[in-house]
Order: sequence, then C-alpha cells, then structure tokens
Amino acid sequence: MNRKSLRQASGPLSLVLVVLLCWLASGIIADRMVQQELDAALRTQRQMSASIVDNMAEVIASDLSMSRAIPATMAEMDVVQRALAQSQNYAANGAMPPPMLRAILLKAPQLTAVSNFLHDAQGFSGLDSIWLVNANGLCIASSNAQSRNFVGIDMRSRNYLTNALLGAFGEAYGVGRASGEPGIFIAAPVYDEGGVLVGAVVAKVGIGRLRHWVAHAGTFVADENGVIIMAHNSALEGHALADGHVRKMSADERRNTYRRLDFPNVQIEADMQRLREQAPWVPTDIAAQLFGVAERPEPALYESRDGLNSGLSAHLVDPLAAWPELLRNHKRDRLLVFLTLAGTAALAWVITVSYVRERRHHRATRDLAEQLQSANTLLSAEARHDSLTGALSRRYFLDLLRHEIERARASGEPLCMAIADLDHFKQINDCFGHAAGDRALEHFVDTCRAELRGSDSIGRLGGEEFGILLPATALEGGREVVERLRTRLKARPSTKLPASASLSVSIGITELSAEDLPERIMSRADLALYAAKSGGRDRTEALPPDDTAPPARTVATTW
Repeated sequence: MNRKSLRQASGPLSLVLVVLLCWLASGIIADRMVQQELDAALRTQRQMSASIVDNMAEVIASDLSMSRAIPATMAEMDVVQRALAQSQNYAANGAMPPPMLRAILLKAPQLTAVSNFLHDAQGFSGLDSIWLVNANGLCIASSNAQSRNFVGIDMRSRNYLTNALLGAFGEAYGVGRASGEPGIFIAAPVYDEGGVLVGAVVAKVGIGRLRHWVAHAGTFVADENGVIIMAHNSALEGHALADGHVRKMSADERRNTYRRLDFPNVQIEADMQRLREQAPWVPTDIAAQLFGVAERPEPALYESRDGLNSGLSAHLVDPLAAWPELLRNHKRDRLLVFLTLAGTAALAWVITVSYVRERRHHRATRDLAEQLQSANTLLSAEARHDSLTGALSRRYFLDLLRHEIERARASGEPLCMAIADLDHFKQINDCFGHAAGDRALEHFVDTCRAELRGSDSIGRLGGEEFGILLPATALEGGREVVERLRTRLKARPSTKLPASASLSVSIGITELSAEDLPERIMSRADLALYAAKSGGRDRTEALPPDDTAPPARTVATTW
C-alpha cells in the first residue's frame, strides 16, 4: 500500500478516533456536571424532607399529649373516683350472668349519671369514646351507652388496659372489637383518696380525627409493632415494615390488636441494582442514601422519627423530584459537551445554555433555602420550651448558657450554674404511674419559677434532670438560692401528687471561672450533683470554680 493509500485510510480512522475520544470525554464531563446537580438537589430536598418529618413528629407528639390530658384529668375527678370505688364488687367472672350484670349496671342511677357525664365530656373533648373500667376489668360506664353499649363487658384482654390496671399510664393503637374502627386507645389509672387503685379511664381517638398527621404526600405513621396505621396513600394502611415486631406476634395477639392476621410487607431499602441500570454515574456513597419504592421509577429519600413519647413513629418516603430532570440533563449534557469539543461555535452555544441553566438552578436553590430558613426559624421558636414542664428545652438552654458566659465575661459579673435531679424519681413512676411522674416534674418547675428571679433560667436537660442559670450571682449567694429552692420543694408538696409520694431534689452548683468553657462549668456542676447524690440525696453541694477540679463522672449526660 503506497503513502497516498495510507493517508486516505488514516483519515477516516483519525476521524473515528477523535469522535470516540470526544464522546468518552463528554461522558466523563457530563457525569461530573450531573453529579454536582444531584448533590445540590439532594442537599436541598433532604433539608426539606427532614423539616417535614420533624414537623409531623411534633404534631403527633402534641396531639397525643392533648389527648392524654383528658383521661388523666378525668382520673382526678371525685365523681369518677367515687363511681369506680363503689363498683368494686362487680366482676365479669362472678356468679351473675353477663346480661343480668349489664342490666343492673345500666339501671344504677349513679352509673347512669356518670355515663351521661362521659357522653357530655366526649362531645367537647374531640374523643370518640370514653369508658370507666373498674379494677376487675369490667366496664361500668360509657360515653356511648345509648348507641354502642360497652357497659358490662369484660375488657381485661385489651392490651392498652393492662398497664392501667397495674397502675401505669397505657396507650396503644388497636381496632375496636365491636365497631371495627381503628384508633388510639389511652388508659389512665384512677386512684381513690386513699391512694388505692380503683380502675381506669379509657379513651379512644379515632384515626379519622388524626388524618392531618399524613397530609403531606409520602408520609405514613407506624405503631410500635411496625404496622402502618395511617398513610397519605391509604393503600399502604395495614402493611408492615420489613423489620416490624408484628411478625413475632402470635396469631391471637394480631387478631386481638388488629382484627386481622396478614400484613403485606412494605419494602423500603436501597436499590443499588436498579439505580445502576438507570444512572451508572451516581457515586456509590450517594446511591447508598437513595431508596427504591415499589411502582415508582425514581429513587427516594427516606426519613423516620420515633421516640414521640409513644409507640408511634413518623415516616416520609419522598421521591427525588429532580430525578427525571437529572436523567434528561445527563443525556443532554453529554451531547452538548460532545458538540462543544467538536467546534468553537458549539462551545460558545453550550456555555450560554449552561450559564442560563445554572443561573436558574441557583435562583431556585436560593428560594428554597430562604423558605427552609423561614421554616427552621418557626420550628426553633416552637422548640424552645419543653412541652411537658414549660422549662427551656435542652438545646435552647445550652445556647443560653453560652450566651450568659459571654455576657458575664464582658461585664465582669459572676455567673452560677446548678444541675438539679429529682430523688428516687423512678420509684414515683413505678409506684404511682407515669402521670404522677409528669406532675412531679411540673411541680418542680413551678417551684423554681416561684423561687427564682425573672432573670434566672431553668431548662430540662433530660428525664428528671434540670439545669439552672443564676446570672450576676456569686457561688455563696447561688448556694443559698438553690438551698431555699430545695427546702421549699420538700416543705410544700404538690396537691396533684398522692400524699405518700415524697418529693425531694439533689442539687449541685458551681461558679464560672475565668477559663471556663460551657462544657467545663456543666461538668463541674454535674460533679457537684454527683457529690450531693453520694452524700445521701436531698441536699445541696457547691463546687468552687477551680480549674484543677477532677473531670465529671463518666456517666454524665450533659454533653
């Protein structure tokens, strides 16, 4: 083959090689470009998804707290305590036939009056049903005695009533055996004036009243057994999470709770294979954060929140809204980059298109960021206070501590911090129920507000542990303040607690030193609290601002 023939043959080969190299290079460049867009879209949508599910969790916790308050309040009423105390001789397993027992209960004037009272209370409370159950598990009065009568029914087998008849607050999801309607059942134990458990107030909140929990697309609520009890897409209701406890329940337990035996699986898991088939350019670390959802081609973000002061958990499966556009952008980008590498004219055109698109994306991202900032500002304002006691939340208290330290150093004034822990709090919960424990926490915070100055602050650090800030106060003066607080708490018991419930507090206090960081002063206050606990409880211990003091006990939960 002569030189001319070689040139003629090498021309098309070179062109093919250049085209191939440009195509490969355009693929690499397009991958990088769309990866950046994917990262920005994920970051923005993840923030929005987290805000949605956090707000959903707060709404659930708030609604349940309000629903719990009604039976808990009714359990304190004389008419309820008296009716239950007078009905202790009635039992479902007695010698009297059930129809006769029901007839006697329905004809009793005092119980009829109680049923009418429950009916009126149901009307303004937003509850579906309210029942009184005596210590023998027998329903003696009902808010719906006229329409759907539960009087005379043995309710001991209801799982939500078990804890209440043992003296603890009970709450569970279930399906009504008579109505077949799902709801949240709340049971509050009732004690008479002598502190004897005489029964329980049981209330039901129908799922239909709580549909606003799942107003956002992709949201659903699961109970403690992993069963989806409510979903924006109602077709998911009755399904179970893959790791749900319902799989371990016996057939009788599932039938008693849900009135059904079969629970289809809801698979929410990383679908690497399908994602790789659609978009091999997605990095492995990002692919592991995306979840596959049945019957949806695009991947999704998954957020869940549990620990809502109940057995419920909030979930959000949020399909990646930008996914179809990202797939289109990748194909388009590759072609545009290929044309750009083929000539300067195409390069100028691609730059113009990319610039316009990036500007549009930047504007959309900025708008979403501003919306997110506004939503976060609103949520942070709502999260400043503990929902039970009204004290400052842990996060806001820690922010306030940093601010007070800076202000104390700037003004040269002293600053004291104390950590208080209610003594034997678990015994109060175990002996008198969690409702009594909640009232004990509220009474302590009320006592602090009555004793402390307006410039002082109290925050709930967790459980029964509280932090107290005393600005412009030296250690000796601070010790006197918290000692008065400790004495007042013991000298003035709460009228909402049983007379036998002895409430006391141990307090550790320290003063800010010149070199203290927030972690250091909290650690020293925690060490002082530990000394008060070790010294017999119901006492105050002060630790001077000595930087050479040993670190706090390793079990401290301040940081």
